[in-house]
Amino acid sequence: MQIDLSELKQTIDRLFNHIMDTRGVKFFEFEKENYWNIPSRDVYEFEEPKELDIGNLSDDWEFLSKLLQSENQPVAYQLTQVAPLLRYIGERLGADLAKDGG
Repeated sequence: MQIDLSELKQTIDRLFNHIMDTRGVKFFEFEKENYWNIPSRDVYEFEEPKELDIGNLSDDWEFLSKLLQSENQPVAYQLTQVAPLLRYIGERLGADLAKDGG
């Protein structure tokens, strides 16, 4: 499988535009911060993970938000901190907004 990264970006932008502009959500508060993380060596294997570790959404955001400062340069690996944030926001907003039609 191959995807066009510009199309992925457009899709994510469209989702955020919907959430922010159409649904009026400008801020998001995390009710929980810790999550289970499967180490990358095991996440795509179809066997029981050998171990789990704990991630923290606040730590992920603190690390990522440093990119807003011009002296900090992004690296591709930082996408691994985006993923848990997007999942949590998607799950919470998906459930909350579905009550009102999406």
